[in-house]
Amino acid sequence: MTRPQQVTSIQGIRYRLGRELGRGGQGAVFAVDSERLAVKLLYGRSSQLRERLRDQIAMVARLPLEGLAIARAVDQLRPPHVGYVMELFTGMVPLRSLLQPPKGVPGVTQWYLDGGGLGRRLRLLAHVAEAVSALHGRGMVYADLSPHNVFVSENTDEHEVRLIDIDNLHPATTTGRSVYTPRYGAPEVVCETGLPSTLGDAYAFAVLAFETLALAHPLLGDGVRDGEPKLEERALRGELPWIEAPGDSSNRSTDGIPRELAVSQLLQQDFQRAFGLGLSRPVERPGLTTWAEHLHRAADRTVVCPSCAGSYYVPRPACPWCETSRPDCMVARVTLWDPDRCERARGGIRRKAGIVATANGKERVLDHVVVSEGLLTQLTERITHGASGNKPTVALEFAERRVTVTPLGGESLRLITLDGKREKRLDGPAPLPVDAGHVRYRIHCGEDGQLHRVIRLDMHEGTA
Repeated sequence: MTRPQQVTSIQGIRYRLGRELGRGGQGAVFAVDSERLAVKLLYGRSSQLRERLRDQIAMVARLPLEGLAIARAVDQLRPPHVGYVMELFTGMVPLRSLLQPPKGVPGVTQWYLDGGGLGRRLRLLAHVAEAVSALHGRGMVYADLSPHNVFVSENTDEHEVRLIDIDNLHPATTTGRSVYTPRYGAPEVVCETGLPSTLGDAYAFAVLAFETLALAHPLLGDGVRDGEPKLEERALRGELPWIEAPGDSSNRSTDGIPRELAVSQLLQQDFQRAFGLGLSRPVERPGLTTWAEHLHRAADRTVVCPSCAGSYYVPRPACPWCETSRPDCMVARVTLWDPDRCERARGGIRRKAGIVATANGKERVLDHVVVSEGLLTQLTERITHGASGNKPTVALEFAERRVTVTPLGGESLRLITLDGKREKRLDGPAPLPVDAGHVRYRIHCGEDGQLHRVIRLDMHEGTA
């Protein structure tokens, strides 16, 4: 279909189309000149299909999308065009800009770091997973997830995400159309043995996540890339092993970032579930809630190199991007405090800590967060309260053997010494010295008589 220069909405408003922002399985998105809007044009080859697409857009307008990280449709296009006008978020770019460097870029490594590096990619993907999971939580299927219809902050210090393609949304209880972007369709959809579902969304997300982290498609190995087109078709139908299949190197790929640098052990297990048994058994695939949790956890365990500003998983002794030795950093260990396990002496002095332990007596650690030296680390309510939100609640800054703890968003924290003999309430910034490799206070994120989370800060010695 020839791209029009201008389209008209059913309200009679004319929109002049600007640059193309993305292209999906059945249409393209264009910016509107001089306005914070975009137009999604759908390409229906027959009058019957075009009418069905218009009905689909009208149905989507009635779906409960309030409060979700998704572009809202504000108008529908007048025939002969099929599509709709949507909000355009300024300062955002398609996620595909992080999947492949532009032509002429001299080195992939520097381009990878300039886009925010590993830590930012992990955090962005976690937010994408949360956005799709929220749709699933309202009983909807997204159906055509791809890097063309996910937008992310252009500023590499930010982690906002938005889904912009809503024309394929449908309730999970109804039958949606089998539309997908090539290379992101689940095998059951590609083979036409199944219909779009939340499990199909989970598959598309797994492909998207692997590509964003490792810069390689999980099913397209070297032999497929250099082989006949039919070989790629077989791979995308799930008839070949994925490129990191354990014990099977027949479809290995040398493309992209080394997997051990980009993918944590926990994420590797998730990818194996998605592209191992999950190719033929959709129920084996990790869901979007699992992806969000594990991606956040991986991002929490990255340290920032003071030399090249690249991020990497903290167990590595040196930065894999520039080989600078790993610096000192702090590790915030999050555990659970049970007031029923505490004993008190006269004067309110705590005699026995209420830390919940495992069967062998060790502290039960819920989360680890790496605090890089010289950088501000914000802990969200996901860490401090075990909630499903990203509101910052505590700021930690490590510099010169001192950690400054600052409550955020009206939070009030309590500091209790490790031996339980001193306690004080924290309403503003507090610099705490690192003594013998740890901070002498635990940070309590809840009231004394309630089950709550506590944070202990310990030094993770560098190798310099």
